[in-house]
Amino acid sequence: MLAPIQHLLSKKRIILASGSPRRQELVKFIGLNAELCPSYFEETLNPYDFENFSKFIEATALGKAEEVYNRLKIGDNQEDLLVIAADTMVTIGSEIYGKPKDKTDAVRMLTNLSGNCNRVFTGVVLKHSKGVHKFTETADVYFGNLSKEQINAYVESGDPMDKAGAYGVQGPGGALISRIDGDYYCVMGLPLHRLCCELTNLFKTN
Repeated sequence: MLAPIQHLLSKKRIILASGSPRRQELVKFIGLNAELCPSYFEETLNPYDFENFSKFIEATALGKAEEVYNRLKIGDNQEDLLVIAADTMVTIGSEIYGKPKDKTDAVRMLTNLSGNCNRVFTGVVLKHSKGVHKFTETADVYFGNLSKEQINAYVESGDPMDKAGAYGVQGPGGALISRIDGDYYCVMGLPLHRLCCELTNLFKTN
């Protein structure tokens, strides 16, 4: 999908403001050779200070992007620097499910997700020499009815402990999910189709 602007992107230093090999693998799927650079941005924003969850998740991603961009632009030609930042959150109604604090918290989250629908928000920010571009994608994730034994076994596997909502769609947690309405890659943490569309529109007009 990026073929029309690939010649422009190939001239840029593309940075993923993340330490996630999973997100790095995702951008490789669409032909971007991005470097990983974890952000030092302190994620202390209060989601309930924002108009909605989309605004909050974009503000968090923006904080990550700006911290990395400002750190790297000193030694880089700003025209050639593109920072991509993303943040993902899981919600049921007005409740946010972040990364579990411990195994007990993971069990609590998964018990609430069982037989229920959760909404995943992924906010993405593109920071470059001409400014900032932000967008959010959402997907509705439906869990099957899980037994206590299934929940405990999944938690004991360790897979949910570093993931928002205490599950990962791309690993064994995918077996807990009966269906997804929306972009699968939004649930993974980086909506690839929308990212390609936004990059194409951005660089076609600049």
